[in-house]
Amino acid sequence: MGTTSYETASRRAGELIAARLRGSHARIYEAGGGSLSLLPPSLLVASTISVVDIDKVQLNNNTYADIKIQGDIQTYSFPPDSFDLVVCNQVIEHLDHPEQAIRLFGEMLAPGGVLFIGAPHPASFSGLVTKYSPHWFHVWFYRHVMGSATAGQPGHAPFRTVYHPLVHPKKLIAFCDQLGFSTIYFREFPHWVYASLEERRPALGRLLSGTVAAMNALTLGRHDLRNGDYQIVFEKRARKSEEVISSPPA
Repeated sequence: MGTTSYETASRRAGELIAARLRGSHARIYEAGGGSLSLLPPSLLVASTISVVDIDKVQLNNNTYADIKIQGDIQTYSFPPDSFDLVVCNQVIEHLDHPEQAIRLFGEMLAPGGVLFIGAPHPASFSGLVTKYSPHWFHVWFYRHVMGSATAGQPGHAPFRTVYHPLVHPKKLIAFCDQLGFSTIYFREFPHWVYASLEERRPALGRLLSGTVAAMNALTLGRHDLRNGDYQIVFEKRARKSEEVISSPPA
């Protein structure tokens, strides 16, 4: 079986979400959406999209949102049942209080609505390096190793990371279950840096891959340390009263 890539996982998640929303004019909230979306274009054009992002540059670069709001997704709230889908991709690792944002997502989602969360895996090799190294090193790596001239400038990655404990997928799934969400999709996959390094700097890419492979052997493969990212699709369960009403008579 081939290794799942970011593109493959995102396509599968997008197809799953689109299938669940097919036939309706979806109300979509992209939390920290910035200027890019992983959703299929066919879904974007058939939906009303609201984006909240703290970065003004990212909002100005957004070309697909119907509503653009500069704000903090940890505190900015919409009325209950405002959305059919909430997307929070590569954002929660930057939040001091991701639990506050996720609680708000649950309140603003309609019953049966879908929540997508994508984030880096804090227990992966790339996650551990990011967590325990200073931000200036991330900027240096993006500029001088990956060749990104705009790295660290306003509106451009890398952004400062916090890695609240809730970012770990097991803890995130347990927390969302307590809020009334069911997990309907989960995938881990290698961080983009491996493929990018192997293409741009083959020797360094091979060295990195070999190092991580050795670390995997030492940990007996309990968790593939190459899997630096994950994506989860949750469904908001119906309220108890609605479950009773929708149940057939005895």
